[in-house]
Amino acid sequence: MFLKSSKDFPENFGYLNARLRARFTNFLVKEDYRRLASRHLEDIEIFLLETRYGRSFRKSLVELPLSTHRRIEMALAETSADILNQARKMAMGEPEELIGVILSRADLQNGRLLVRYLFIGIPYEMQPRWHAYGTLPVKFLAQLWTSRSIAHGIDRCLAFDHPLSRALAKALDQVAKGSSLPTCERVLLSGMLGYQEEVLGRYKTKDSSLVRELLARTLDVWNLNIWSRVFAGVLQKEKAAEFYLEGGYSLSIEKLLGSSEPAELLASTPWEKALERTRDGPPIMAPGGAMREFWRWQISQRRKDPLGIEVALAFIAHQLVEWQNLDSLVVGVSMGFEGDAILDKLILAG
Repeated sequence: MFLKSSKDFPENFGYLNARLRARFTNFLVKEDYRRLASRHLEDIEIFLLETRYGRSFRKSLVELPLSTHRRIEMALAETSADILNQARKMAMGEPEELIGVILSRADLQNGRLLVRYLFIGIPYEMQPRWHAYGTLPVKFLAQLWTSRSIAHGIDRCLAFDHPLSRALAKALDQVAKGSSLPTCERVLLSGMLGYQEEVLGRYKTKDSSLVRELLARTLDVWNLNIWSRVFAGVLQKEKAAEFYLEGGYSLSIEKLLGSSEPAELLASTPWEKALERTRDGPPIMAPGGAMREFWRWQISQRRKDPLGIEVALAFIAHQLVEWQNLDSLVVGVSMGFEGDAILDKLILAG
């Protein structure tokens, strides 16, 4: 039921992008974050009550006895998922399928949560905060979370009969076989990317090419995370070779294996800005630096083509970054961090 054909639907980037562009004004700006970073948690809640997150806040106030922190977390997750799912519903034809590929990052996030949970093997009743804007429904994920065993979870994945659930089944099979966590997650990522490439293969357009670039950059981020563990001395180079995935955007396997310093690896690549200098040491690859550059690249696509997938790609990234920023801000305020220290952890676009 998921593999519907959209060949009979017209391309509607113009209609879709006109609606999305009107919604960019809803995003918080740098000054909003600066002001909130110096406030109390209750002040942040009052501020967000007057934004598009307010509906979810009021719902949680009535239905659930939660702490202020937890109410904010739930409102951010629920509202973000609603906004992203609405964006998907606005599209049809090629735009709808491309947005589905972009939003399938939720399936990867949720899949990794399940793989790690079953890998650890410690029962935990409370379910995680699912990313509820992917292809695999939350109800299905919740059922997997309560599986009696890994084998039971695999059976449920195969019974659901979708390429993404089958990719998850393969990853869980690796968990059952006692493979390492990076191996299990590599199988998951590889399987999900295979399905996404299959979707993109239906189109030979510059828009599908851009989404394909997004997937290639995703592989770069995966490979960089593996390489950084080698650089930190927690993973042997020979072992890392088993975890790298082919098909990255700018980092070949050969370059990953042949580079011993971050500057050597990232120079003259889109990831060069991920290099930062510590106060007293040589250049290093800052934790999360590559992911920050990845988000910035996606958001920067907004004005590249007003009649292409660029607008939707930027809109989705902006919403996910705002969710991430507000989560980080709430944690920082809760822990009593200084405003400047909180802002330094955020991705402030524009």
